[in-house]
Amino acid sequence: MNESDVGRTPMTSADDVIVADGIEVRFPGCDALRGLDLVVKPGSVFALLGENGAGKTTLIRILTGFQKPSAGSCRVLGLDPKQNANEIRRRIGYVSDSPTMYDWMKVDEIGWCTAGFYPDGFLGSYRSLISKFELPPLRRIRELSKGQRAKVALSLALAHNPDLLILDEPTSGLDPLVRREFLESMVDRAATGQTVFLASHQISEIELVADTIAIIHQGRVRLTGNLQELKN
Repeated sequence: MNESDVGRTPMTSADDVIVADGIEVRFPGCDALRGLDLVVKPGSVFALLGENGAGKTTLIRILTGFQKPSAGSCRVLGLDPKQNANEIRRRIGYVSDSPTMYDWMKVDEIGWCTAGFYPDGFLGSYRSLISKFELPPLRRIRELSKGQRAKVALSLALAHNPDLLILDEPTSGLDPLVRREFLESMVDRAATGQTVFLASHQISEIELVADTIAIIHQGRVRLTGNLQELKN
């Protein structure tokens, strides 16, 4: 990629995991997204970098079918979120900055409860993940640290082996060691050919893991490229 290519939206193909074309979202007194274009290639860690209020979470709500755009179109895993939201949600994993969980449940119980929404194998995979993250299966969610809660949320998001993992400010409030461990697990995931879409306002964390970075400002993607290209 040469200098003139930085900031251009890559050409699309049938294999693209996410394609957004001219997405606009208008709220009373606020244009959250203003003609946003985006392409996420398979098997990558794609980071959307922008300050709070730039439109990152609004875009994620559109990708997952919880928000309809005012204009434009998008596809996730080849599907239209406006028409196939439930199918998309079955095929993705999602972790927010403040995961909502039943805090009276034990770590193992919340996996057992969630397993009912997914095919066979979810619970076994979940238990393997909480073991890997060294989470206490018999401790209640409310008794966990914020870092442990984030690992439970990640385990729930990964246990059905999603085609796409979407993370919205997932390391907010975590200590540096847990944050680094969390992000490095995203690199491991991409190494298996799966795709991670990470929204953050902290360049210091995404530069550790991202293959491609898109900078969003005032509802538009302003630049797209790898870290060195954007620095140049």
